[in-house]
Amino acid sequence: MITSLVACSSAPSKQEFDSTRDQQQYELAHLLETLWQRGHIIPTLQQGAPLISSAKAGQAAIAQQNQNNIDLVKAELAKLDAKLIERQQQPQTGDLAQLMALSVEDNAKNQYMAEPLIIYRSEQTRWRLMGEDGTEIWLNVVWNEKGKLYIEGQEALDLSPSSPDTPRTLQVFYYGGKVLAQASLTLELQTKVPRL
Repeated sequence: MITSLVACSSAPSKQEFDSTRDQQQYELAHLLETLWQRGHIIPTLQQGAPLISSAKAGQAAIAQQNQNNIDLVKAELAKLDAKLIERQQQPQTGDLAQLMALSVEDNAKNQYMAEPLIIYRSEQTRWRLMGEDGTEIWLNVVWNEKGKLYIEGQEALDLSPSSPDTPRTLQVFYYGGKVLAQASLTLELQTKVPRL
């Protein structure tokens, strides 16, 4: 009987297992979204573990599969990071772009200004907008491997050396890390992808 009590106490509780599984799945979902935005890559994930299990072996298999998938996506992101470093050190035509916000207005008619942003292909960065009243908004910006520009997770436009540099007006929802949009922004954006 003492042995069974010791074995039960060392096994994670259902609540601990659920919490760990939820954390792993959230991390995996976030990494997969980042990988898609930065590279339009959908990796083949490991499968085979049960979806749910009350058995210790099943729970261990779920946790291990989740961790293996997290590691796989991190390895793909590391490849993009290596390409990004190479581009930053020796950019070629089509590797960098300049974004200029000519005007930014939110749905409450507040005006914002921003410094030009230099971004490299497959880079994920944040762009600071400053309101007339001192309010700051930080937009998440990704220029992916295939040339798509994402602002706040929304596909905004394609960028390439042949892209026109005439200003374009975009409608972007600003989330600020929240689930629901915090504001709707009208952004007049001019982009340049210089020939190097």
